[in-house]
Amino acid sequence: MTLIQAILIALFAYLGWIASPWLGGQGISYHVFGKPLVAGLIVGIIMGDVTSGVIIGATINALYVGAVTPGGAMSSDITFAGYVGTALALSTGVTAEMAVSIAVPLGLIGTFVWQLFATINSVLVHKTDDYAAQGDVAKLTFMTIGLPQIIAFVLRFFPAFLVLYFGASAASDIVQYIPDWLTNIITVIGGMLPALGMAVLLKMLLTTRSLMGYFIVGFIAVTALKLPIFTIAVIGTALAMISFLNKPKGEYADVD
Repeated sequence: MTLIQAILIALFAYLGWIASPWLGGQGISYHVFGKPLVAGLIVGIIMGDVTSGVIIGATINALYVGAVTPGGAMSSDITFAGYVGTALALSTGVTAEMAVSIAVPLGLIGTFVWQLFATINSVLVHKTDDYAAQGDVAKLTFMTIGLPQIIAFVLRFFPAFLVLYFGASAASDIVQYIPDWLTNIITVIGGMLPALGMAVLLKMLLTTRSLMGYFIVGFIAVTALKLPIFTIAVIGTALAMISFLNKPKGEYADVD
């Protein structure tokens, strides 16, 4: 991995972070650029292999498809896992399944960084209250926007850059010495992890048992009928319309 590639990927790992406001606020920066699927596309463009980048990013995204951050609590940093995990996978030439296994510990590292960032901000907020009480707009603005983002950049950019620039070659060397039996084990485990992510998502979505029927229909359409994703999406939309329009009046209180 070149120096420029490491810098650009590390920069996007910061811009797509949940604490970064520069790409349109959290609604866009985190919920769009922070997702592993989009990270895979961006990393693929930077590293010159868009197809592999998207495949790896989508595979990593499947693991975290049901991940939420309630009240700022972050079980795993999906942005760090997406950008750094995809970049390391592309630089080492491993499969998408192995990339998922790489992304899991990277996501935990990102969580520690987030907790450190939140801890530092909890100290700064008291000084911010003092500037607000004094009516000092300039210092208040710096304490609410400037200083936190400087800290966020340092805590986010540099760890990502160091892992990418110095860790990519080391990871590549390590991969060469991994025996085939261990590679097979990692590949199997990595292939199972996205299924775990889908299970978490289904647990949240399936509020009634009857909805499981839609999942079964979709599963058959993909595995047995080999239908294209777009066709399945259209069928799903049609089934949702039928279910919604046939509901008795008054069941949806907020719908006229």
